[in-house]
Amino acid sequence: MSNISSNLITDLVLDIIRDTDLFITDIKVKKDNTIYVFLDGDKGVTVEQCIQISKHIEKTLDRNKIDFELNVSSHGLGTPLKLYRQYKNAIGKQLTVKLNDGTKISGKLLNATEEEIELEIKETKKTPIYTHKIQMTDVKEAKIEVVF
Repeated sequence: MSNISSNLITDLVLDIIRDTDLFITDIKVKKDNTIYVFLDGDKGVTVEQCIQISKHIEKTLDRNKIDFELNVSSHGLGTPLKLYRQYKNAIGKQLTVKLNDGTKISGKLLNATEEEIELEIKETKKTPIYTHKIQMTDVKEAKIEVVF
């Protein structure tokens, strides 16, 4: 059984998402040809968009020549942010940031550049509301908090 390359899948996805606000956050192709495509968008990702991309990949790959399993989905709420574009889209949302030294900081994302993010930290009895700048090189992972 031959393996499917992640470069081929990337090219197929980029071909269909060109001229949209969608972007790839990750593509994984396992040894057994299980393909995972994770997408995000400036306005989110719909089920219909995932189906359209899945159909495009499936019609290009020949199941008679190679067996594969395909999973196309949105980046997922609670999944760590990976790209600068995701940080920009998360401005105004509550983030939990885990630093390389193990420290966790939660706050509202006020600004994001490729070099740093700025969080507004809520006040406690001991400290007033303040802003905290964090260098991107110090960020181990950042997740959008689900607030109900």
